Amino acid sequence: MAEKFDHLEEHLEKFVENIRQLGIIVSDFQPSSQAGLNQKLNFIVTGLQDIDKCRQQLHDVTVPLEVFEYIDQGRNPQLYTKECLERALAKNEQVKGKIDTMKQLLKCQDCRAHERSVPTDAWCLPGARLAQLCSGVSAACRNLKAC
Repeated sequence: MAEKFDHLEEHLEKFVENIRQLGIIVSDFQPSSQAGLNQKLNFIVTGLQDIDKCRQQLHDVTVPLEVFEYIDQGRNPQLYTKECLERALAKNEQVKGKIDTMKQLLKCQDCRAHERSVPTDAWCLPGARLAQLCSGVSAACRNLKAC
């Protein structure tokens, strides 16, 4: 898979270099440089054809639109990946906390006996509120962490 990207990157670098050279030729155009200009234009057309061939090899690659927004804002697109991983880690920690709280509740024998008196929607409450509902039971329930 990486070979496809390397191949595309190589063609894009050549294309950018040809465009740079074309700009130099055009900015200092002399009638005698017409042949060089025509040659550069042909290289650019060939470069676009090569890039199009690479596009066909990469048709199955999808890029999130947010990456293009990062680029438009002048930000490094690799920051998108980093921030996605950070959000996933934060969500993972949040879910782990909820799982730990539920495990702690299930271990609490007093809470199991007392759970009929706790409303069913209470399991989504922050741990402190849930512990308050179970305040008449063991210390394990009173020390629950927040969801």
